[in-house]
Amino acid sequence: MRFIASAVLALLATLAGQSYGADGSDLPSPAALAETMMLARYSAGFEARMRISSVGPDGKQSTPFKVAVVGQIDSQRERLAISGISPPSIRDHSYAAERTADGRIRVIEYGARLPADLLEIEPTTRVFDSALVVWDMLAPWWHWPKQISGGVDHVDGRDCQNIRSVTNAGTPPIPEVVSCVDAKTRLPWRTQLFDRQHILLRTISTRRTMRMESGAVAVRRLTIADADRTVTDVDVYSGDEHYAISAATFAALDYAHPAAGQAAP
Repeated sequence: MRFIASAVLALLATLAGQSYGADGSDLPSPAALAETMMLARYSAGFEARMRISSVGPDGKQSTPFKVAVVGQIDSQRERLAISGISPPSIRDHSYAAERTADGRIRVIEYGARLPADLLEIEPTTRVFDSALVVWDMLAPWWHWPKQISGGVDHVDGRDCQNIRSVTNAGTPPIPEVVSCVDAKTRLPWRTQLFDRQHILLRTISTRRTMRMESGAVAVRRLTIADADRTVTDVDVYSGDEHYAISAATFAALDYAHPAAGQAAP
């Protein structure tokens, strides 16, 4: 999702100044907006540190935890490393994810000892059993060829353009995503993920934004509402727009055999 990579995003000059009326006039095409969202994620290296907490349907709050997310994204490959910071029970626990140009997605779970503590897992894995899903963080739906306009909508008093991303290729864990994107900042104010029966699984909503050194607007706080009415808050409390990627950053991906990955749509 763009809350991960937006620390280094730049707006495309041809679209950044556009606005649209209540009738949806002057909207960028769905394909053009999807391509803009893909390009906006590109980064030579970034880090974001997040505090995550959840409130269950019974009103009980889970123990908050903190993670660091490091990423590197270009047209050929997207890589993420997600590491536990606190509490101590998750400190030596990490995930590494990769999406290649052919759509293949791999997710590796590992501990402090590589390659002994390494296991290839499903992209739908939830980070430390939270509502944060690795597949969601890669936002593969912007690469799908079928992007359908849903017109103008309003989320928390803000105008946004609905884009319905759909795929029938392969067996993706999520075949349909509806994003309501701000046409100026290229931020998704709301992202809804549906299963094959068009049942809503979860909704990701932007709650607070910040302006980065690059001038781009980034998400500072978001919420994830699950179908079971669990609500998770994700707060970005620090970050680095120019993080130096080292050979060790994504070492876990090098240990895993690429052929074992999932062929994505």
